Amino acid sequence: MEEVISIMGEQLLREIISRVKKSKYYSISLDSTPDAAHIDQLTLVLRYMEKDSPVERFVTFMANKGHGAEDMFNALREFLNTYDLDLGNCRGQSYDNASAMSGRYNGLQAKVREKNNLASWIPCTAHSLNLVGKNAVECCSSAVHFFDFLEKLFVFFTISTHRYQLLDEALKKSDSSLTLKRVTTTRWSCRADATKALKHNYEQIKEVLKHIVDDIEEKKCVRCEAEGLLKQMNQLETGIYTTFWNDILQRTDATNKTLQHAKLDLNTAVASLTSLKEYVASKRDSFHTYEKEGEQLSQSGSAYKAVESRQKRRNVRLNPLDYGHAEEVQLSPSEKYRTQTFLPIIDQFVSSLGQRLEAYKQISSKFSFFRHLQRLSSDELCDAAEQLIRSYPDDLDITFKEELCQFVTFANIFTDEEPTDVSTELFLYRLVLDKGVQDTFQIIEIALRIYLVLMVTNCSGERSFSKLKLIENR
Repeated sequence: MEEVISIMGEQLLREIISRVKKSKYYSISLDSTPDAAHIDQLTLVLRYMEKDSPVERFVTFMANKGHGAEDMFNALREFLNTYDLDLGNCRGQSYDNASAMSGRYNGLQAKVREKNNLASWIPCTAHSLNLVGKNAVECCSSAVHFFDFLEKLFVFFTISTHRYQLLDEALKKSDSSLTLKRVTTTRWSCRADATKALKHNYEQIKEVLKHIVDDIEEKKCVRCEAEGLLKQMNQLETGIYTTFWNDILQRTDATNKTLQHAKLDLNTAVASLTSLKEYVASKRDSFHTYEKEGEQLSQSGSAYKAVESRQKRRNVRLNPLDYGHAEEVQLSPSEKYRTQTFLPIIDQFVSSLGQRLEAYKQISSKFSFFRHLQRLSSDELCDAAEQLIRSYPDDLDITFKEELCQFVTFANIFTDEEPTDVSTELFLYRLVLDKGVQDTFQIIEIALRIYLVLMVTNCSGERSFSKLKLIENR
């Protein structure tokens, strides 16, 4: 039976490879992922054009001979040579942000570009968004403490079947389908689930904690821990962070799911990240709204937690010019919280996301003219074509400019047929194929195919093991 499965697997792999060769251009995604036995497996995913659509296929687990860039590159080259895949036809590569992968000089992407400088490296958008959220939290200690509190709340209830039953019964009475989630995993979706569950069940969780505190049958250490968690839930700061992070993380999680879609294209990824950046930036003026929501949620009134701090005095001897000057204006607790904990998180999130967006925009801008063909003049079209020719001199030639000028009129005739569920680039590619004009617009078809095979997300390990689990379940 195992021999039959092995033969079927090899035949399937060769069929995928034959389709990759037919597409000619492809992108690669390589990642090491531990399996159920905690053994690292090096997974390879290829993105290529199959008929008129881009597809991503898991192709193999490779023996992981090391975590260095040279080791992974040798494993990749060995696989490509075995199946006679030309590395020179690779046009994109997407990995996570680990230095072994993304290093500009010694990373895997640099090793690939040494052999093929047309293989553009695109940092994984989903991994980048996780790092943006991580940087935003770590810029402020109060945000770190908030997520630590969420984890402690989860552990407190799940470590005891009795306490979890109390919570479950309270949530059922309120018809809530959400329960507490842990936040220590690397995926930011878990944080979105955790904050959403806390916000929607805030009152019920507090009632259960009160019940445990007042229950004389409970151990003193348990009652003491419940009292500490309840005290934190009664703080205004916890209420503010719960409502604020719930809004931010729900939008972040929704965007993250879009970025992990197998048919995602680069311009859509840029648009999704840009819209998220603008959304978070718009929250800078919403502090007082979150403050009111936090008051209602925590039922704490408008009192902030008192923070004892040593008052600094001016040193007149070191700064004689300050003598007689008025002391610095003391901020109100509300304004202090806004400027020291609320705004820094937003600014760090927006700044980190903006920096990563630049890497995607540099590549996206080369192809963006396809989305504005009717609005560009002939000179602008020629300039855009020349830029793309310089980027891909082995694939495009000078005739691309003349083709493009003619293609504008051709495509304009069919604009009414453009569907809303696919990107403009994919519509134009399908238009060339459906109308049978590949010979007329040969270079246009090549340029669009190169764009469509560019991979912008690296979920090779997760996708591969999820498929194996489906097979095991069957």
